[in-house]
Amino acid sequence: MVQYPVSYEDDRAKFMEFSQDRNKQILNEDNELIQNYIDSLNLEFKRTSYGFWISNSGESTPTMAKTGDVVKYEYEVLNFDHEVIYSEEENGEQTIMMGHADIPRGIQIALQMIEKGDSATVLLPSFLAYGGYGDRNKIQGNEPLIFKIQIQDIRKNSR
Repeated sequence: MVQYPVSYEDDRAKFMEFSQDRNKQILNEDNELIQNYIDSLNLEFKRTSYGFWISNSGESTPTMAKTGDVVKYEYEVLNFDHEVIYSEEENGEQTIMMGHADIPRGIQIALQMIEKGDSATVLLPSFLAYGGYGDRNKIQGNEPLIFKIQIQDIRKNSR
């Protein structure tokens, strides 16, 4: 007697639909939390086309970092209860090559929107921060975050 493979097509489709609905719900919750935070402050934030908010103009200039440039920066990470998760002292000064660093996608983009010597506050929905898993240390999964970033130096790629 031949045993045919079991098909999970119906379950897979249901799972994908559930997963998409759950991700939309998480994004809506993140955006609502971020908007409430912005409304409670005396600062203006610009929503970027990437899906996060930044406290500067959000406009790129030729002197800002691009892929291949080396950026030296300091930052701290907070949650939306104003609690410091990682302090500047804890993080230390970071030096990365843009496009070649293992950092959250939202931070990779935000670093390209801040001038040398300037700082900005970046409000990231969880999908642009540490996603569904968190950092497996202090940051929970699906946690939107506040990053306060100061660019110390930008060394432009000579190509």
